[in-house]
Amino acid sequence: MTMQQQPVALPPFTPANALRMYLDKQIDPLCQNFLNVLNYFSQRTAFNISAQDMHYLNEFVKTFLYIFTQTDFVPPDKYAPAFVGFNHVISNLVAITSFKNTDAQLEMLRNQQFNYTRVLTLYSARNTILFDAKTLFDLNGQLASLWYCMYASSYYSGLVTKTVSDNLKRHYAFEHPNLLPLADIQELYFGSTYLDGVSDRIIKQKVNAAVKTTTAKMPPIHNKPQPGKIGVFSTMWTPNHSVFRNYSAFLTQMRNRYDLTFFKLGKNVPHDTSMFHHVHTVESLNELMNHTAFRENQFQVFYYPDVGMSGESIVLGNRRVAPIQICSPGHSVSTYGAEIDYFISGVDVETTNNPEQNYSERLVLLPGMGVIHNKPLYTPTGKKKQTEDIIINCSWFAQKVNYSFVQSIRKLLDGLKRKVKLRVFLGHSSGRKNDHLPFVLALISQLGQENVQVYAGLGYGDYMGIMEEGDLSIESFHFGGCNTVSDSLYLGIPMITWEGNKWYNRIGSQMLRLTDLHDCITTNEADYIAKITELVHDDEKRQKLRERVAKADLNKTIYNEDEAKYFEAAVDYLVANHEKLQADGKRDPIVIPR
Repeated sequence: MTMQQQPVALPPFTPANALRMYLDKQIDPLCQNFLNVLNYFSQRTAFNISAQDMHYLNEFVKTFLYIFTQTDFVPPDKYAPAFVGFNHVISNLVAITSFKNTDAQLEMLRNQQFNYTRVLTLYSARNTILFDAKTLFDLNGQLASLWYCMYASSYYSGLVTKTVSDNLKRHYAFEHPNLLPLADIQELYFGSTYLDGVSDRIIKQKVNAAVKTTTAKMPPIHNKPQPGKIGVFSTMWTPNHSVFRNYSAFLTQMRNRYDLTFFKLGKNVPHDTSMFHHVHTVESLNELMNHTAFRENQFQVFYYPDVGMSGESIVLGNRRVAPIQICSPGHSVSTYGAEIDYFISGVDVETTNNPEQNYSERLVLLPGMGVIHNKPLYTPTGKKKQTEDIIINCSWFAQKVNYSFVQSIRKLLDGLKRKVKLRVFLGHSSGRKNDHLPFVLALISQLGQENVQVYAGLGYGDYMGIMEEGDLSIESFHFGGCNTVSDSLYLGIPMITWEGNKWYNRIGSQMLRLTDLHDCITTNEADYIAKITELVHDDEKRQKLRERVAKADLNKTIYNEDEAKYFEAAVDYLVANHEKLQADGKRDPIVIPR
C-alpha cells in the first residue's frame, strides 16, 4: 500500500482472533483492536493498494461489520466517541471494498436494542437508506453532534457521487436545539462551500453560533488600539500556497506605513514572514489565546487572509480581537456571521448586480481583481507529451469535483470523436483519512478508466512539470480556479473557464479577460462543452490559441503588483471611517477609487 507517510506495518489483525475475542466476551480488547486498525487508516492514506493489503482490508471490513451488527455486541460507552469519530474513515474503507456502503448492516441494526453508538458509527453520507436525524439528536445531543460533523466530512471524496451530494444537502439543512457542531469545524465550514453555493450560508451560521458559545467562556481579549498597528493570522502563509501567492504583495506594500504583526502557528511550518515587523510563534490555538501579544494587544486592525481554511481561523474570526476586522478571499467566501466587519474583494470580479448578497460582511471593492498573483516559483522546461491523445489538464482538487459537474464532463466525453486524457490534479486534497481511493473509484466509474489519469500528493514542481505536457486546461464548476488558472497561463496553456455569479467562479474568467482571451470564457454547460469540443477537434485553432497565450504579457496583467496600493488605500479608508460606517448600517459595497 503506497501511503502518504513513511510505510508503517499494518496493525495485527486476523478474523479468527477477533471472532475468538467476540465469542469469549472479551469486548474491551476487541474494541481496542478495532480502534487500532481504524486509527492506522485514519493517519495513513493509500494512493494505491497491493493485492496483499487489499486482502487485509477486506478481512478487516467484513469481520468488523459482522461483529458490529451482532445483537449481543454492545461497545462500552467509553468507546462511543472513538467509534463515532471514525465514522468518516469507516465510510471510506467500506467504499474501497466490495461492500461499497453499510446499507445492509444499518438495516440489521435498525430494530436492535442498544444500537445507538453502532448506528452513528456506520451511518454516513454514502448510505442510500435514511434514519430520523431528530431521533438521533433527541437521544444524545453531544454524540449526535460529533456524528453530524463526521458525516459532513464526506465532501472530500464523496461529492463526485449523487448519493453523497443529495445526502449532504439534507444534512446541512437539518436543525435541532441539541446540535452543537464543534468537532472538526473546518470540515463543516470549508467543505460546505463546495456543495452547491447555497448550503455554506446555512452551515456557517450554525458553526459560528456554536463557536461563539464556547469562546464566550474563554479569557477576555483586552484591546487598546494604537494607530497603524495591524495583526495578521494565517495558517497558509507559505510561498507555494494560493493564499500567500494572492495576498503577500498587499502586506509587502503596507510594510512602510503600518506596523505588521504575524501570529505563526507551528514552529516547523515554512511561513514566509519577511514582510512583518513582529512574529510570534505558537504551537496551539490555546497558546495563541493566552499569548500576551494577543490577549493584551494594541491592534487597530486584525486581518485574516484565509479565514475558514483552518479551525483556528474560524475560532479567532468569531472573536473581537481588534475594533476593525477584515478578510480577503483566501478562501473565497463569506464567513456568514463571524466577527468580521469587511470583506475586501475586487470590483472587476464581483457581479455588478448586488454583489453584497453573497456576503454577511460589508463588501469593500478594490480596483481590479482583489488579488495580486505572485509569479509561480517554477521554470518551464519545454516538456512535451509522449502520446497522440489530447491531454486536458484538470487542476480541480477532489472537493471541486461534484456530481453535477461530472455529468457535464461525461456529456463532453460522449460527444468527442477524438481520444482525450483528463489529467486530474488533486493536490493534497484527497490525501487524508483514506479519501483518495474512494474518490478515484467513483470518478473512474463515471468517466471511464481509459479517459482519466489522477495525480495526488505531488510537489509543486512535479505538478507543473506534468502540466507542461497538456494541450488544454479546463476549469471546474461551480467552484472554479484562481491560482490554477495562473499556473496554466504561465505555462502557455489555454484555459477554458465556466463563469458563474460568485468570486470563486469569476476570478478565472477575469484573468482571461486581462490577457485578451475572452473567447475562452463560457457561461453555461452547453457553451463550456462546445468550446472544449471545438479545441479538441481543431488542432489549428488550438495552436493559434496557444500562440496568443504565449504572446500575452502576464507581467503587466496577472502578475502586476501596481494595484497592491489599493489594498493599503482601503485600509486607510476603513481606519478613517469605521465608526461612521458602523453607524450608518448600509450594505452597499464600498468602492475604492482608482
